[in-house]
Amino acid sequence: MQSLELKIVPPFQVLILGAIMWVIHRYIPVFHFHTGYEFSISRWILWFCLAIFVAALYQFWRHQTTVNPRKLGETSSLITNGVFSLSRNPIYVVDVLLLVAWAVWLGQWLNLIWPIVFMWYVTRFQIEPEERILLEKFGESYTNYQQHTRRWV
Repeated sequence: MQSLELKIVPPFQVLILGAIMWVIHRYIPVFHFHTGYEFSISRWILWFCLAIFVAALYQFWRHQTTVNPRKLGETSSLITNGVFSLSRNPIYVVDVLLLVAWAVWLGQWLNLIWPIVFMWYVTRFQIEPEERILLEKFGESYTNYQQHTRRWV
């Protein structure tokens, strides 16, 4: 299964799953929920996502390192402060929350499984390979960071 490691960038995975979620919503008319608050809830989740994303990008810019998950060799510094002190993968947390917001917006219970599928896939095929590379590059500093900061939240 190593052939899938670091191949499909997470934003593309989110788009694929978002399309699957729309198809399920459109063509499987069971398990819908409508509270009247779908728009408001999904909007607040999106604002929260934007705040986390901007904070993470700011840290990448401040530390002058790459944000591209496919160019980990170009990583120049280990970021452990800001949102990275709460999660080792805040941008992937944003991706999960985007899928949750989309599921809420669509109002389809079946779609709530896809953020979990995304977390499993990204952990196995994106995060674990990234962690091996970062451990090689930063050694004990990265090990200490792993011990003090959760992978997700």
